[in-house]
Amino acid sequence: MATYVERALFVVAPQNFGKSTLLRSMFRDPRLGNAGEIPTALKLPDDFRLSGERRLYLRLTSPHEAGETPDEFIKKTKGKMVDGRWCFAGPLHPSPLKKMPDATTAIHRFIDEFDPERVRVAILWPSHNPDEDGMFGPDVVEDLLDDVQEIDRRVEAVCLDGRQRGRSGLVLADFFDFV
Repeated sequence: MATYVERALFVVAPQNFGKSTLLRSMFRDPRLGNAGEIPTALKLPDDFRLSGERRLYLRLTSPHEAGETPDEFIKKTKGKMVDGRWCFAGPLHPSPLKKMPDATTAIHRFIDEFDPERVRVAILWPSHNPDEDGMFGPDVVEDLLDDVQEIDRRVEAVCLDGRQRGRSGLVLADFFDFV
């Protein structure tokens, strides 16, 4: 059986903005397990059943912070999403960092490799920590929104307010709620 990627969700923001916290807050939806509570354990499983046939590969560490190259990111993702219907959720940095390119380039590459039906890019701004906003302000966010929407017709972009930790998780979880 081949791997078929239905949906891909990327949370994009600089380091220390709360990308993994936002991804964890998807668990406010009780269908993902954990009784609707946001998990606080350092390590979580990365494979969740969304339905009888569909699974979610949830990645909490960006390939940027993990020091991966684009090829390593794709290879690792292919190794996790083996056979069947899959959805993906994970963080990216807006700008190049270590061996990874900017988010727009990484998303292009993901689409080229997996050909998902739909892609949502959630840009996290402002941060829960105002000291982190720094160079990632309204002008940079607007440019990123423009760049993301030019990637492909399947890509939609949203901007989520990160000032209150754990809020907006249901917005992300709802992306995976379809028939």
